[in-house]
Amino acid sequence: MFLESKNLLHRTTTLLTLLCTAHFIVISASSQNDDKADPAVVKILNDSSEFGELSKEEKEDLRKLLREAASLLNGIRVQESLEKIIEAESIVSNFAPLYNLKGAAYTKIRDFDKAQAAFEKAVLLDPKAIMTKFNLVEMHFVKKNYSLADKEFSKFLSLNKDLPASTKALVKYKILICNLKQGNDSNAKEIIKNFDYLDDHPAFYYSNAAIHFNKREPIKANSWLKAASKIYKPSINDVYSDSLIESGWLENIE
Repeated sequence: MFLESKNLLHRTTTLLTLLCTAHFIVISASSQNDDKADPAVVKILNDSSEFGELSKEEKEDLRKLLREAASLLNGIRVQESLEKIIEAESIVSNFAPLYNLKGAAYTKIRDFDKAQAAFEKAVLLDPKAIMTKFNLVEMHFVKKNYSLADKEFSKFLSLNKDLPASTKALVKYKILICNLKQGNDSNAKEIIKNFDYLDDHPAFYYSNAAIHFNKREPIKANSWLKAASKIYKPSINDVYSDSLIESGWLENIE
């Protein structure tokens, strides 16, 4: 009845980890030579007044800890990653990327309350961090609060009209699942009209799969997933599969 999937701990919130790690690529780039760093990079780092007040040595220690934490998190060594994050907090307590990463770490061990608190603090510290806001809304989805997730994802799209097409598609796909879970099948069918089988993302295939899973038609659903697997890279498919796992339509088989 279910399609086999990879280790859930590894795959859950794949997107969250990627979004968080991006912050530390920025940090790493600027750590080589602050004088030659891109002005935009410097602004991201110095937007935190507390970060700006650190000594050169403290900044380097912070960068090193956060790079290590991100690497450990990607390697599924979550507890070790959290230890690095907590150590980093002893250096700076008001740095949004730190709490975004902390939220991703807690999400990986499925402590969604702590993850949500971390993302909320990250957004409070950096209200302009669009993808941190996405991570925060995602907490409603993984907690299966589909009505609120539907509302907040829709709001997220309306407030961020310049998102990349692939990100918009992923959010609309999640809204489609929220509608299916709420019994709004007609709304879901309207959303799927936004997608096409020739898109650079697999939203069309996974949305059709979600509709069939919701109808208790796993054979038809799996046929859509198999089609997507022949077209798109596993890393892209995994992001979409995660939503089906969280929704209870795909079972994790380790």
